[in-house]
Amino acid sequence: MVTKIYLIRHCQSMGNIEHRFQGRYDADISPAGEKQLELLGLRFRNEPIDAIYTSPLKRARKTAEAIAKYHNIEIIQEPGLIEIDCGRMENLLLTEVAQQFPEVAVNWDRSPDLCQFPGGETMAEVYERVNKALDKIIAENEGKTVVVTTHGGALRNLYARIQFGEPIGIRKSEVFGNTGVSTLTAGDGKLYFESINDLSHLPEDMRRPPTKFSFEAMRGNEPV
Repeated sequence: MVTKIYLIRHCQSMGNIEHRFQGRYDADISPAGEKQLELLGLRFRNEPIDAIYTSPLKRARKTAEAIAKYHNIEIIQEPGLIEIDCGRMENLLLTEVAQQFPEVAVNWDRSPDLCQFPGGETMAEVYERVNKALDKIIAENEGKTVVVTTHGGALRNLYARIQFGEPIGIRKSEVFGNTGVSTLTAGDGKLYFESINDLSHLPEDMRRPPTKFSFEAMRGNEPV
């Protein structure tokens, strides 16, 4: 049986627009994020959905709620979908991360699979955690259509597994936009993307292509 999974990155949060390394900090939704949620909900209004899973963090949970609004489905919180535990880096400005944790900053740019977040997780642990959560969701929903709302870091690790089969694949990962929808098919023990980071539910002025953040490219107080 084939299972269809809509992998969705959360809406824009205040941490996103403030250029923070959020991690598990439970940031509020931005005004633009509220508009994104409204449009995302309308996109899925008439789509058949059997289950909705979310990270426990507000920005992902609100994203799930926007879709559930039009479906009589109870949202399931899945801890394995939560964002990276960044430890002492959590919610720092990106400029502060670069200054205080230069080794992590270099690895983030060049070899993110080797990142070890001080007082938090290693990227290898994130890879194992989020992919275990995905396998659990697929096993619980064989032959069904499922929505999963999660985070950029989690999605990059899922992409690494699906496209490359190993953590090092995160070095070539796509960058997922806020409320970007990626359609994944699971069947016969195989996973493949039908589409990646679809933002067609947003108007043109809100479809700014996501930029892969680089500490090396930082100038002043903002990433380019």
